[in-house]
Amino acid sequence: MTQIDAGLVRRWVRGATDALRRERAALDRVNVFPVADADTGTNMYLTIRESDHAVRAAPGDASGVDLLATAARAALLGARGNSGVILSEWLRGAALAAREDATAATVLEEAARSARAAVASPADGTILTTADAAATAGRTTEDAGGGPGAVTRAAVGAARTAARTSMTEHPVLAAAGVLDAGACGLVLVLGAFLAATVSDSPGTMEPVSLDLVVRPRSAAAYTAPEPAASAPRPGAGPGALELMFVLTRDVRGAGHVAPRLRSRLEEVGDSVVVVGGDTGGGTAVWQAHVHTDRLPDALAVAAGSTGDGTLAQVHVRNLEAADPHEWGVVALAAAPALAADLAHAGAVVLLTGGFDARLDAVTPDDVQRAAASTGARRALVLGDLPPASPDTFEPRSGDNGGDLDEIVVLDAPTDVHVVVGLAALGTAPDTANPHDVVRAALDGLRVAGPVAAPEAVAALVRLAGAAEPPEVVTALLDDDAAHVAGELTAALAREAPAAELVVLPTGRPGTAVRLGAEPAHAVSPAPEAPDGTADPGTPVTAGRAEHGTPREGA
Repeated sequence: MTQIDAGLVRRWVRGATDALRRERAALDRVNVFPVADADTGTNMYLTIRESDHAVRAAPGDASGVDLLATAARAALLGARGNSGVILSEWLRGAALAAREDATAATVLEEAARSARAAVASPADGTILTTADAAATAGRTTEDAGGGPGAVTRAAVGAARTAARTSMTEHPVLAAAGVLDAGACGLVLVLGAFLAATVSDSPGTMEPVSLDLVVRPRSAAAYTAPEPAASAPRPGAGPGALELMFVLTRDVRGAGHVAPRLRSRLEEVGDSVVVVGGDTGGGTAVWQAHVHTDRLPDALAVAAGSTGDGTLAQVHVRNLEAADPHEWGVVALAAAPALAADLAHAGAVVLLTGGFDARLDAVTPDDVQRAAASTGARRALVLGDLPPASPDTFEPRSGDNGGDLDEIVVLDAPTDVHVVVGLAALGTAPDTANPHDVVRAALDGLRVAGPVAAPEAVAALVRLAGAAEPPEVVTALLDDDAAHVAGELTAALAREAPAAELVVLPTGRPGTAVRLGAEPAHAVSPAPEAPDGTADPGTPVTAGRAEHGTPREGA
Protein backbone atom coordinates (compact mmCIF):
# COMPACT_ATOMS: atom_id res chain seq x y z
CA MET A 1 0.00 0.00 0.00
CA THR A 2 2.19 2.78 -1.29
CA GLN A 3 -0.49 5.30 -0.30
CA ILE A 4 0.18 4.65 3.40
CA ASP A 5 2.42 7.65 3.90
CA ALA A 6 3.74 8.96 7.20
CA GLY A 7 1.14 11.69 7.55
CA LEU A 8 -1.68 9.21 7.04
CA VAL A 9 -0.38 6.88 9.76
CA ARG A 10 0.09 9.76 12.20
CA ARG A 11 -3.45 11.02 11.54
CA TRP A 12 -4.91 7.53 11.78
CA VAL A 13 -3.29 6.61 15.08
CA ARG A 14 -4.17 9.98 16.60
CA GLY A 15 -7.76 9.74 15.36
CA ALA A 16 -8.20 6.16 16.60
CA THR A 17 -6.84 7.13 20.01
CA ASP A 18 -9.18 10.09 20.27
CA ALA A 19 -12.17 8.00 19.16
CA LEU A 20 -11.55 5.20 21.66
CA ARG A 21 -10.92 7.72 24.43
CA ARG A 22 -14.28 9.41 23.76
CA GLU A 23 -16.24 6.18 23.42
CA ARG A 24 -14.51 3.91 25.93
CA ALA A 25 -17.17 4.41 28.62
CA ALA A 26 -19.91 3.34 26.19
CA LEU A 27 -17.89 0.27 25.21
CA ASP A 28 -17.13 -0.57 28.84
CA ARG A 29 -20.83 -0.53 29.68
CA VAL A 30 -21.63 -3.26 27.12
CA ASN A 31 -18.59 -5.45 27.83
CA VAL A 32 -20.05 -8.88 28.65
CA PHE A 33 -17.78 -11.28 26.72
CA PRO A 34 -15.49 -13.10 27.40
CA VAL A 35 -15.77 -11.65 30.94
CA ALA A 36 -18.22 -8.98 32.06
CA ASP A 37 -15.52 -6.84 33.66
CA ALA A 38 -16.52 -3.54 32.01
CA ASP A 39 -13.13 -2.64 30.58
CA THR A 40 -13.04 -3.50 26.86
CA GLY A 41 -13.22 0.13 25.80
CA THR A 42 -10.60 1.15 28.31
CA ASN A 43 -8.28 -1.69 27.32
CA MET A 44 -8.52 -0.92 23.61
CA TYR A 45 -7.93 2.75 24.33
CA LEU A 46 -4.91 2.09 26.54
CA THR A 47 -3.47 -0.18 23.86
CA ILE A 48 -3.84 2.24 20.96
CA ARG A 49 -2.62 5.05 23.20
CA GLU A 50 0.72 3.23 23.43
CA SER A 51 0.84 3.37 19.62
CA ASP A 52 0.07 7.07 19.70
CA HIS A 53 2.89 7.79 22.17
CA ALA A 54 5.34 5.80 20.05
CA VAL A 55 4.34 7.41 16.77
CA ARG A 56 4.60 10.89 18.27
CA ALA A 57 8.11 10.09 19.48
CA ALA A 58 9.23 8.63 16.13
CA PRO A 59 11.67 10.58 13.92
CA GLY A 60 10.08 13.15 11.67
CA ASP A 61 11.49 11.51 8.55
CA ALA A 62 10.13 8.02 9.35
CA SER A 63 8.20 6.44 6.48
CA GLY A 64 4.57 5.43 6.74
CA VAL A 65 5.45 1.73 6.72
CA ASP A 66 8.02 2.27 9.49
CA LEU A 67 5.50 4.26 11.54
CA LEU A 68 2.92 1.52 11.15
CA ALA A 69 5.49 -1.00 12.42
CA THR A 70 6.28 1.34 15.32
CA ALA A 71 2.59 1.63 16.20
CA ALA A 72 2.13 -2.15 16.06
CA ARG A 73 5.17 -2.89 18.24
CA ALA A 74 4.12 -0.32 20.84
CA ALA A 75 0.61 -1.80 20.94
CA LEU A 76 2.09 -5.28 21.36
CA LEU A 77 4.27 -4.27 24.30
CA GLY A 78 1.58 -2.15 25.95
CA ALA A 79 -1.55 -4.19 25.17
CA ARG A 80 -4.09 -4.42 27.96
CA GLY A 81 -6.76 -7.06 28.37
CA ASN A 82 -8.11 -9.59 25.91
CA SER A 83 -9.42 -6.98 23.47
CA GLY A 84 -6.25 -4.89 23.56
CA VAL A 85 -4.05 -7.90 22.84
CA ILE A 86 -6.21 -8.86 19.85
CA LEU A 87 -6.13 -5.28 18.56
CA SER A 88 -2.33 -5.25 18.83
CA GLU A 89 -2.08 -8.41 16.70
CA TRP A 90 -4.49 -6.97 14.14
CA LEU A 91 -2.16 -3.98 13.84
CA ARG A 92 0.89 -6.25 13.63
CA GLY A 93 -0.66 -8.23 10.78
CA ALA A 94 -1.43 -5.01 8.93
CA ALA A 95 2.11 -3.71 9.48
CA LEU A 96 3.74 -6.91 8.21
CA ALA A 97 1.61 -6.89 5.07
CA ALA A 98 2.29 -3.20 4.44
CA ARG A 99 6.02 -3.84 4.67
CA GLU A 100 5.62 -6.30 1.78
CA ASP A 101 3.96 -3.55 -0.29
CA ALA A 102 0.66 -5.43 -0.20
CA THR A 103 -2.56 -4.05 -1.61
CA ALA A 104 -5.24 -2.57 0.62
CA ALA A 105 -7.33 -5.75 0.60
CA THR A 106 -4.34 -7.93 1.43
CA VAL A 107 -3.43 -5.71 4.37
CA LEU A 108 -6.95 -6.14 5.77
CA GLU A 109 -6.82 -9.89 5.17
CA GLU A 110 -3.48 -10.30 6.93
CA ALA A 111 -4.64 -8.17 9.85
CA ALA A 112 -7.78 -10.34 10.27
CA ARG A 113 -5.86 -13.59 9.81
CA SER A 114 -3.24 -12.63 12.41
CA ALA A 115 -5.86 -11.59 14.95
CA ARG A 116 -7.86 -14.80 14.58
CA ALA A 117 -4.77 -17.01 14.72
CA ALA A 118 -3.74 -15.39 18.01
CA VAL A 119 -6.89 -16.54 19.84
CA ALA A 120 -6.90 -20.08 21.18
CA SER A 121 -10.71 -20.49 20.98
CA PRO A 122 -12.19 -17.94 18.53
CA ALA A 123 -15.88 -17.06 18.95
CA ASP A 124 -18.41 -15.72 16.43
CA GLY A 125 -19.92 -12.29 16.84
CA THR A 126 -16.75 -10.72 18.21
CA ILE A 127 -13.98 -8.39 17.08
CA LEU A 128 -12.64 -11.34 15.03
CA THR A 129 -15.88 -11.62 13.04
CA THR A 130 -15.82 -7.89 12.40
CA ALA A 131 -12.21 -8.03 11.19
CA ASP A 132 -13.10 -10.90 8.85
CA ALA A 133 -16.08 -9.01 7.47
CA ALA A 134 -13.95 -5.92 6.77
CA ALA A 135 -11.34 -8.06 4.99
CA THR A 136 -13.92 -9.91 2.88
CA ALA A 137 -15.59 -6.67 1.77
CA GLY A 138 -12.20 -5.14 0.98
CA ARG A 139 -11.22 -8.14 -1.15
CA THR A 140 -14.52 -8.12 -3.06
CA THR A 141 -14.18 -4.41 -3.79
CA GLU A 142 -10.55 -4.64 -4.87
CA ASP A 143 -11.20 -7.63 -7.13
CA ALA A 144 -13.94 -5.58 -8.81
CA GLY A 145 -11.41 -2.86 -9.64
CA GLY A 146 -11.81 -0.58 -6.63
CA GLY A 147 -8.82 1.40 -5.39
CA PRO A 148 -7.59 1.79 -1.80
CA GLY A 149 -10.20 4.44 -0.99
CA ALA A 150 -13.07 2.27 -2.19
CA VAL A 151 -11.62 -0.73 -0.36
CA THR A 152 -11.43 1.25 2.89
CA ARG A 153 -15.02 2.53 2.58
CA ALA A 154 -16.28 -0.98 1.90
CA ALA A 155 -14.33 -2.38 4.85
CA VAL A 156 -15.71 0.23 7.24
CA GLY A 157 -19.27 -0.40 6.07
CA ALA A 158 -18.92 -4.15 6.43
CA ALA A 159 -17.35 -3.81 9.87
CA ARG A 160 -20.22 -1.61 11.01
CA THR A 161 -22.76 -4.15 9.75
CA ALA A 162 -20.92 -7.02 11.44
CA ALA A 163 -20.80 -5.16 14.75
CA ARG A 164 -24.49 -4.30 14.47
CA THR A 165 -25.41 -7.96 14.02
CA SER A 166 -22.97 -9.33 16.60
CA MET A 167 -25.74 -9.83 19.13
CA THR A 168 -27.49 -12.33 16.88
CA GLU A 169 -24.33 -14.44 16.54
CA HIS A 170 -23.36 -14.93 20.17
CA PRO A 171 -25.65 -16.24 22.94
CA VAL A 172 -23.94 -14.24 25.71
CA LEU A 173 -24.43 -10.99 23.80
CA ALA A 174 -27.99 -11.94 22.96
CA ALA A 175 -28.85 -12.69 26.57
CA ALA A 176 -27.44 -9.31 27.64
CA GLY A 177 -29.05 -7.46 24.74
CA VAL A 178 -25.85 -5.69 23.65
CA LEU A 179 -23.48 -5.49 20.73
CA ASP A 180 -19.94 -6.81 21.10
CA ALA A 181 -17.73 -4.14 22.65
CA GLY A 182 -14.56 -5.27 20.87
CA ALA A 183 -16.31 -5.32 17.50
CA CYS A 184 -17.54 -1.77 18.05
CA GLY A 185 -14.02 -0.73 19.04
CA LEU A 186 -12.60 -2.05 15.76
CA VAL A 187 -15.27 -0.08 13.88
CA LEU A 188 -13.83 3.05 15.50
CA VAL A 189 -10.27 2.12 14.50
CA LEU A 190 -11.28 1.47 10.88
CA GLY A 191 -13.42 4.59 10.84
CA ALA A 192 -10.44 6.64 11.98
CA PHE A 193 -8.40 5.27 9.08
CA LEU A 194 -11.10 6.32 6.62
CA ALA A 195 -11.27 9.78 8.19
CA ALA A 196 -7.48 10.08 8.00
CA THR A 197 -7.47 9.40 4.26
CA VAL A 198 -9.63 12.46 3.50
CA SER A 199 -7.86 15.01 5.72
CA ASP A 200 -4.55 16.82 5.52
CA SER A 201 -3.70 16.96 9.23
CA PRO A 202 -4.98 15.70 12.57
CA GLY A 203 -6.60 19.08 13.13
CA THR A 204 -8.76 18.77 10.02
CA MET A 205 -10.06 15.25 10.74
CA GLU A 206 -13.71 14.81 11.48
CA PRO A 207 -14.14 13.25 14.94
CA VAL A 208 -14.98 9.56 14.67
CA SER A 209 -17.88 8.53 16.88
CA LEU A 210 -19.63 5.27 17.56
CA ASP A 211 -22.74 5.66 15.41
CA LEU A 212 -24.19 2.37 16.62
CA VAL A 213 -26.92 1.67 19.15
CA VAL A 214 -25.00 -0.66 21.45
CA ARG A 215 -28.16 -1.70 23.33
CA PRO A 216 -30.75 -2.42 20.59
CA ARG A 217 -34.37 -1.79 21.57
CA SER A 218 -35.28 -5.16 20.10
CA ALA A 219 -32.93 -6.98 22.44
CA ALA A 220 -35.65 -7.80 24.96
CA ALA A 221 -37.60 -9.70 22.33
CA TYR A 222 -34.61 -11.69 21.14
CA THR A 223 -34.34 -15.30 22.32
CA ALA A 224 -30.80 -16.45 22.83
CA PRO A 225 -29.96 -19.70 21.05
CA GLU A 226 -28.74 -22.62 23.09
CA PRO A 227 -24.94 -22.70 23.02
CA ALA A 228 -23.45 -25.72 21.28
CA ALA A 229 -22.40 -28.44 23.68
CA SER A 230 -18.70 -29.06 23.89
CA ALA A 231 -16.47 -31.16 26.08
CA PRO A 232 -14.71 -29.12 28.77
CA ARG A 233 -10.97 -28.73 28.36
CA PRO A 234 -8.81 -30.24 31.13
CA GLY A 235 -8.18 -27.58 33.73
CA ALA A 236 -10.26 -24.98 31.93
CA GLY A 237 -12.96 -22.94 33.56
CA PRO A 238 -13.82 -19.40 34.58
CA GLY A 239 -10.66 -17.68 35.73
CA ALA A 240 -10.87 -14.99 38.38
CA LEU A 241 -7.38 -13.66 37.69
CA GLU A 242 -6.01 -12.13 34.51
CA LEU A 243 -2.34 -12.89 33.85
CA MET A 244 -0.45 -11.04 31.15
CA PHE A 245 3.25 -11.12 30.35
CA VAL A 246 5.73 -10.18 27.65
CA LEU A 247 8.17 -12.86 26.46
CA THR A 248 11.40 -11.95 24.65
CA ARG A 249 13.74 -14.59 23.25
CA ASP A 250 15.98 -15.47 20.34
CA VAL A 251 14.25 -15.57 16.99
CA ARG A 252 15.40 -19.14 16.31
CA GLY A 253 12.41 -21.44 16.55
CA ALA A 254 10.07 -18.47 17.02
CA GLY A 255 7.42 -19.98 14.77
CA HIS A 256 6.66 -22.70 17.31
CA VAL A 257 6.48 -20.50 20.41
CA ALA A 258 3.01 -18.94 20.09
CA PRO A 259 1.08 -22.14 19.17
CA ARG A 260 2.77 -24.09 21.96
CA LEU A 261 2.18 -21.31 24.48
CA ARG A 262 -1.50 -21.02 23.53
CA SER A 263 -2.00 -24.76 23.91
CA ARG A 264 -0.35 -24.91 27.32
CA LEU A 265 -2.15 -21.86 28.67
CA GLU A 266 -5.48 -23.36 27.59
CA GLU A 267 -4.76 -26.24 29.96
CA VAL A 268 -4.72 -23.87 32.95
CA GLY A 269 -7.27 -21.22 31.98
CA ASP A 270 -9.41 -19.64 29.28
CA SER A 271 -9.63 -16.46 27.16
CA VAL A 272 -6.14 -17.31 25.91
CA VAL A 273 -4.53 -14.93 23.42
CA VAL A 274 -0.87 -14.96 22.38
CA VAL A 275 0.38 -12.35 19.91
CA GLY A 276 3.71 -11.29 18.46
CA GLY A 277 6.71 -12.97 16.89
CA ASP A 278 9.80 -11.88 14.99
CA THR A 279 10.44 -8.17 15.41
CA GLY A 280 13.66 -8.04 13.39
CA GLY A 281 17.17 -7.70 14.72
CA GLY A 282 17.43 -11.32 15.83
CA THR A 283 14.82 -11.21 18.62
CA ALA A 284 11.17 -12.13 18.91
CA VAL A 285 8.59 -10.67 21.31
CA TRP A 286 5.20 -12.02 22.36
CA GLN A 287 2.44 -10.74 24.62
CA ALA A 288 0.36 -13.46 26.32
CA HIS A 289 -3.01 -13.22 28.05
CA VAL A 290 -5.01 -15.78 30.06
CA HIS A 291 -7.81 -15.84 32.63
CA THR A 292 -7.05 -18.40 35.30
CA ASP A 293 -7.75 -19.67 38.80
CA ARG A 294 -4.42 -21.52 38.72
CA LEU A 295 -1.91 -18.71 38.78
CA PRO A 296 1.11 -20.83 39.86
CA ASP A 297 0.44 -23.26 37.01
CA ALA A 298 0.03 -20.41 34.50
CA LEU A 299 3.31 -18.88 35.69
CA ALA A 300 4.98 -22.27 35.28
CA VAL A 301 3.79 -22.30 31.67
CA ALA A 302 5.23 -18.81 31.18
CA ALA A 303 8.54 -19.84 32.71
CA GLY A 304 8.67 -22.96 30.59
CA SER A 305 8.36 -20.89 27.42
CA THR A 306 11.30 -18.57 28.07
CA GLY A 307 14.20 -20.76 26.96
CA ASP A 308 17.17 -18.43 27.04
CA GLY A 309 14.87 -15.41 27.01
CA THR A 310 13.19 -13.25 29.65
CA LEU A 311 9.76 -12.26 30.88
CA ALA A 312 8.62 -8.70 31.53
CA GLN A 313 5.43 -6.90 32.59
CA VAL A 314 4.15 -9.94 34.50
CA HIS A 315 0.82 -8.39 35.36
CA VAL A 316 -1.89 -9.94 37.59
CA ARG A 317 -5.36 -8.42 38.00
CA ASN A 318 -8.59 -9.56 39.64
CA LEU A 319 -11.34 -9.67 37.02
CA GLU A 320 -14.02 -9.65 39.72
CA ALA A 321 -12.76 -6.55 41.51
CA ALA A 322 -15.37 -3.97 42.36
CA ASP A 323 -15.59 -0.74 40.41
CA PRO A 324 -12.52 1.35 41.18
CA HIS A 325 -12.70 4.13 43.71
CA GLU A 326 -10.91 7.44 43.34
CA TRP A 327 -7.64 5.65 44.12
CA GLY A 328 -6.26 2.45 42.60
CA VAL A 329 -3.30 0.46 43.91
CA VAL A 330 -0.31 -1.02 42.09
CA ALA A 331 1.62 -3.56 44.16
CA LEU A 332 5.03 -5.01 43.31
CA ALA A 333 5.57 -8.49 44.73
CA ALA A 334 8.15 -11.25 44.41
CA ALA A 335 5.92 -14.20 45.31
CA PRO A 336 3.31 -15.92 43.11
CA ALA A 337 0.87 -16.86 45.90
CA LEU A 338 1.16 -13.38 47.33
CA ALA A 339 0.43 -11.89 43.92
CA ALA A 340 -2.88 -13.75 43.87
CA ASP A 341 -3.77 -12.53 47.38
CA LEU A 342 -2.89 -8.93 46.54
CA ALA A 343 -4.88 -9.06 43.32
CA HIS A 344 -7.92 -10.48 45.12
CA ALA A 345 -7.59 -7.56 47.52
CA GLY A 346 -8.01 -5.18 44.58
CA ALA A 347 -4.45 -4.28 43.58
CA VAL A 348 -2.98 -4.53 40.11
CA VAL A 349 0.15 -6.62 40.73
CA LEU A 350 3.49 -6.50 38.95
CA LEU A 351 5.25 -9.74 39.78
CA THR A 352 9.00 -9.21 40.14
CA GLY A 353 10.17 -12.79 40.78
CA GLY A 354 9.57 -15.86 42.89
CA PHE A 355 9.23 -18.45 40.14
CA ASP A 356 11.60 -20.20 37.78
CA ALA A 357 12.12 -17.56 35.11
CA ARG A 358 14.39 -14.63 34.35
CA LEU A 359 12.44 -11.41 34.75
CA ASP A 360 13.44 -8.02 33.41
CA ALA A 361 13.52 -5.23 35.97
CA VAL A 362 10.33 -3.23 36.38
CA THR A 363 10.50 0.00 34.40
CA PRO A 364 8.68 3.31 34.77
CA ASP A 365 6.63 2.38 31.70
CA ASP A 366 5.54 -0.84 33.41
CA VAL A 367 4.37 1.17 36.42
CA GLN A 368 2.54 3.66 34.20
CA ARG A 369 0.69 0.86 32.41
CA ALA A 370 -0.23 -0.90 35.64
CA ALA A 371 -1.47 2.37 37.13
CA ALA A 372 -3.67 2.95 34.09
CA SER A 373 -5.01 -0.61 34.44
CA THR A 374 -6.44 0.19 37.89
CA GLY A 375 -9.15 2.21 36.15
CA ALA A 376 -8.92 4.90 38.83
CA ARG A 377 -8.09 8.58 38.49
CA ARG A 378 -5.25 8.32 41.01
CA ALA A 379 -2.89 5.45 41.71
CA LEU A 380 -0.83 4.49 44.74
CA VAL A 381 2.26 2.39 43.96
CA LEU A 382 3.69 0.11 46.65
CA GLY A 383 6.99 -1.65 46.06
CA ASP A 384 10.74 -1.56 45.86
CA LEU A 385 11.44 0.62 42.84
CA PRO A 386 14.81 1.78 41.52
CA PRO A 387 15.74 5.43 42.13
CA ALA A 388 13.99 7.65 39.64
CA SER A 389 13.81 11.31 38.79
CA PRO A 390 10.86 13.16 40.36
CA ASP A 391 8.96 13.32 37.08
CA THR A 392 9.47 9.67 36.08
CA PHE A 393 6.10 8.60 37.41
CA GLU A 394 4.15 11.69 36.46
CA PRO A 395 0.90 10.74 34.74
CA ARG A 396 1.32 10.59 31.00
CA SER A 397 -0.17 13.44 29.08
CA GLY A 398 -0.27 14.75 25.55
CA ASP A 399 -2.43 16.63 23.10
CA ASN A 400 -5.26 14.23 23.83
CA GLY A 401 -4.86 14.49 27.59
CA GLY A 402 -3.75 12.29 30.43
CA ASP A 403 -5.98 9.76 32.15
CA LEU A 404 -4.42 9.68 35.61
CA ASP A 405 -4.48 12.78 37.72
CA GLU A 406 -1.83 11.55 40.13
CA ILE A 407 0.61 8.69 40.75
CA VAL A 408 2.05 8.45 44.28
CA VAL A 409 4.96 6.06 44.80
CA LEU A 410 5.56 4.86 48.37
CA ASP A 411 8.72 2.94 49.16
CA ALA A 412 7.84 -0.58 50.31
CA PRO A 413 11.18 -2.39 50.22
CA THR A 414 9.87 -5.90 51.03
CA ASP A 415 6.80 -7.99 50.39
CA VAL A 416 5.96 -7.62 54.09
CA HIS A 417 5.72 -3.84 53.63
CA VAL A 418 3.46 -4.30 50.61
CA VAL A 419 1.12 -6.69 52.47
CA VAL A 420 0.89 -4.46 55.54
CA GLY A 421 0.29 -1.34 53.45
CA LEU A 422 -2.49 -2.90 51.39
CA ALA A 423 -4.08 -4.46 54.47
CA ALA A 424 -4.23 -1.03 56.10
CA LEU A 425 -6.05 0.35 53.07
CA GLY A 426 -8.61 -2.43 53.43
CA THR A 427 -9.66 -1.17 56.86
CA ALA A 428 -9.49 2.58 56.21
CA PRO A 429 -12.64 4.64 55.58
CA ASP A 430 -13.22 5.83 52.03
CA THR A 431 -12.65 9.43 53.12
CA ALA A 432 -9.09 8.74 54.30
CA ASN A 433 -6.08 9.83 52.27
CA PRO A 434 -4.66 6.47 51.13
CA HIS A 435 -0.99 7.41 51.17
CA ASP A 436 -1.35 8.81 54.69
CA VAL A 437 -2.99 5.52 55.73
CA VAL A 438 -0.13 3.47 54.29
CA ARG A 439 2.55 5.71 55.78
CA ALA A 440 0.91 5.35 59.20
CA ALA A 441 0.79 1.56 58.82
CA LEU A 442 4.44 1.31 57.82
CA ASP A 443 5.66 3.74 60.47
CA GLY A 444 7.27 1.63 63.14
CA LEU A 445 6.94 -1.64 61.23
CA ARG A 446 9.79 -3.94 62.27
CA VAL A 447 10.91 -6.48 59.69
CA ALA A 448 13.07 -9.57 60.07
CA GLY A 449 14.30 -11.85 57.33
CA PRO A 450 14.60 -13.58 55.17
CA VAL A 451 15.68 -16.16 57.73
CA ALA A 452 15.84 -19.93 57.34
CA ALA A 453 12.88 -21.85 58.77
CA PRO A 454 14.84 -23.18 61.82
CA GLU A 455 15.69 -19.59 62.81
CA ALA A 456 12.16 -18.21 62.39
CA VAL A 457 10.99 -18.71 65.99
CA ALA A 458 14.05 -16.94 67.39
CA ALA A 459 13.50 -14.03 65.00
CA LEU A 460 9.86 -13.80 66.07
CA VAL A 461 10.83 -13.79 69.74
CA ARG A 462 13.19 -10.87 69.13
CA LEU A 463 10.48 -8.88 67.34
CA ALA A 464 7.88 -9.64 70.02
CA GLY A 465 10.25 -8.71 72.84
CA ALA A 466 10.77 -5.14 71.65
CA ALA A 467 9.92 -2.23 73.91
CA GLU A 468 6.61 -1.73 72.12
CA PRO A 469 4.78 -5.07 71.89
CA PRO A 470 3.33 -5.92 68.48
CA GLU A 471 -0.35 -5.86 67.71
CA VAL A 472 -0.03 -7.89 64.50
CA VAL A 473 2.81 -10.09 63.24
CA THR A 474 2.80 -11.05 59.56
CA ALA A 475 4.73 -14.16 58.53
CA LEU A 476 5.45 -14.90 54.86
CA LEU A 477 6.47 -18.54 54.44
CA ASP A 478 8.15 -20.07 51.41
CA ASP A 479 6.93 -23.50 50.33
CA ASP A 480 9.39 -25.56 52.39
CA ALA A 481 8.86 -23.45 55.52
CA ALA A 482 5.12 -24.06 55.91
CA HIS A 483 5.74 -26.46 58.80
CA VAL A 484 6.89 -23.63 61.13
CA ALA A 485 3.47 -21.93 61.19
CA GLY A 486 2.42 -23.84 64.32
CA GLU A 487 5.69 -23.08 66.09
CA LEU A 488 5.32 -19.38 65.29
CA THR A 489 1.76 -19.37 66.63
CA ALA A 490 2.86 -20.96 69.91
CA ALA A 491 5.84 -18.63 70.28
CA LEU A 492 3.76 -15.50 69.76
CA ALA A 493 1.14 -16.73 72.23
CA ARG A 494 3.91 -16.97 74.86
CA GLU A 495 5.68 -13.72 74.06
CA ALA A 496 2.77 -11.41 73.18
CA PRO A 497 -0.57 -13.07 74.00
CA ALA A 498 -2.62 -10.12 72.77
CA ALA A 499 -1.00 -10.08 69.33
CA GLU A 500 -2.42 -11.61 66.18
CA LEU A 501 -0.34 -13.80 63.87
CA VAL A 502 -1.10 -13.63 60.13
CA VAL A 503 0.53 -16.37 58.04
CA LEU A 504 0.66 -16.15 54.26
CA PRO A 505 2.31 -18.57 51.82
CA THR A 506 4.52 -17.01 49.16
CA GLY A 507 4.29 -19.82 46.64
CA ARG A 508 8.04 -19.47 46.23
CA PRO A 509 10.39 -22.48 46.51
CA GLY A 510 12.74 -22.53 49.49
CA THR A 511 12.77 -22.41 53.28
CA ALA A 512 12.84 -18.66 53.85
CA VAL A 513 10.61 -16.87 56.36
CA ARG A 514 9.96 -13.12 56.39
CA LEU A 515 8.39 -11.46 59.43
CA GLY A 516 6.88 -8.07 60.10
CA ALA A 517 5.73 -6.78 63.49
CA GLU A 518 3.28 -3.89 63.68
CA PRO A 519 3.00 -1.98 66.94
CA ALA A 520 -0.36 -0.85 68.25
CA HIS A 521 -0.95 2.28 66.18
CA ALA A 522 -2.46 5.27 67.85
CA VAL A 523 -5.92 6.14 66.69
CA SER A 524 -6.04 9.43 64.83
CA PRO A 525 -7.56 12.18 67.01
CA ALA A 526 -11.21 12.62 66.30
CA PRO A 527 -12.02 16.00 64.74
CA GLU A 528 -14.08 18.35 66.82
CA ALA A 529 -17.74 18.82 66.06
CA PRO A 530 -19.11 22.38 65.71
CA ASP A 531 -20.12 22.38 69.40
CA GLY A 532 -16.57 21.61 70.50
CA THR A 533 -17.16 17.95 71.38
CA ALA A 534 -15.40 15.06 69.74
CA ASP A 535 -16.92 13.97 66.45
CA PRO A 536 -17.85 10.28 66.79
CA GLY A 537 -16.94 9.56 63.15
CA THR A 538 -14.83 6.56 62.16
CA PRO A 539 -11.16 7.09 63.07
CA VAL A 540 -8.36 6.06 60.73
CA THR A 541 -6.45 3.11 62.12
CA ALA A 542 -3.85 0.91 60.50
CA GLY A 543 -2.61 -2.55 61.14
CA ARG A 544 -5.37 -5.12 61.66
CA ALA A 545 -6.48 -6.85 58.51
CA GLU A 546 -10.09 -7.83 57.98
CA HIS A 547 -12.21 -9.31 55.20
CA GLY A 548 -11.18 -8.17 51.74
CA THR A 549 -7.52 -7.52 52.53
CA PRO A 550 -4.56 -9.67 51.52
CA ARG A 551 -4.57 -11.15 55.02
CA GLU A 552 -8.12 -12.40 54.89
CA GLY A 553 -8.63 -15.82 56.42
CA ALA A 554 -5.06 -16.18 57.64
